[in-house]
Parts: sequence; structure tokens; C-alpha cells
Amino acid sequence: MVAGEFGWGQMPAADLAFDAPQNSGAVPPQLRRCRRVVAITVHLPEFLVAASGLVQRLAAAGVRTDVLVAAEADEQADDAAGTALAELGVPELARHRLALPSPIGADRADDLLAGMSELVGFDPEPGVYCLAPAMDGVDASQAVVADAARRIARVYRLKLVQFTATPDAAVVDLELDGPEWARKCAALAACATQVTPLTGRREYFGL
Repeated sequence: MVAGEFGWGQMPAADLAFDAPQNSGAVPPQLRRCRRVVAITVHLPEFLVAASGLVQRLAAAGVRTDVLVAAEADEQADDAAGTALAELGVPELARHRLALPSPIGADRADDLLAGMSELVGFDPEPGVYCLAPAMDGVDASQAVVADAARRIARVYRLKLVQFTATPDAAVVDLELDGPEWARKCAALAACATQVTPLTGRREYFGL
């Protein structure tokens, strides 16, 4: 995958005016019991578009995130992803690569389950949440990844949080503050330069 080839979301524009959120810097009430996140995504840029603000907010509260990137990437895209994570500046965020051929079909479900299980651990501690794409996108690979996350959450009895581009489907509506937004824009500029701008500074999550 080269920068800008993913289809889930769009890159935010960094120069839009905004009002400071009323609850700036606070972890959403629905996620305050979260102590560790195991996330999965098809490609890293779609995860950054959808959830890098939440990852920053959780990291500020001491929550670590391990994100499993399911699809393979070429050397250029992999290097860009590393630069993007450096721009995001969240030491508590660790990337793990599964490198499955894209598109990801249902026949790779066992690989996805094994990769996520390794990150969750045999006997996960209380407060481990699973973060994954919602099953409302048009990408078939996302549907396979989302189903694997749903199965992992059920087996390990984890809270499943789904990032979505559909505000009507969201339970959590997170508005990024100025520094969070700036870091998100910088990260996306490093790995998704061909993505068209998205207005708004919100991220949406279903539970």
C-alpha cells in the first residue's frame, strides 16, 4: 500500500477554526475504566484518521495502546507509518505488523485471531478494551477485521469499542483539543498525503 490508498476516511485540514471543547482533555465517561487497549486496523492511516485523538487522550491518562496493522505495506508506506507515529508523539502507542496480503479475505480469520490473542494475552487483566473498525464501511477487508475483533472481544470478555465514520451510530463523540488536533494532522501528513481534507475535529465510536 502506498500513502493515500486506503478507503475508510479522509485526512483533516489543519487550518480550520475551532472552538475549545467543553470537556477538553478528559477521557469519555464510557471509557474511564480502560487500562489497556488492543486495537486492530487494516492499514495504519485509517486508524490514525479514526482514532488517533482517542489514543492521545487515553495515553495522557496512562493507557497503553497496541495496534495490530493487518495488511502488508511496501517499504515506502512502512517508513511513512513510522514517521507518522513519531509525529503523533505517543510513546504509549505500539505498532505491530501482521502483513497479510490485501485484500484480506475471510480465509485469514485465523491469522487475525492469533495476532490479536497474542496481544491480549492468555489471561488479560481487568480494563483491557478492544478497539476496531465498525462494520459500517464499504471495505470488505474492514468487515473481516471487524468480525475478528468482535470474536476476540467475546471470547476474552473484553469491552469492544468500534471507530466509525457515521455519527448517528456513535455512542462516544470525542472532540479533539488544539494540541491533539495538531499532532493528528502532522501524523496524517506524514503517511497519507494524498487524502482529501475532512472538516471537523471529532472522532466517533460505538460500544
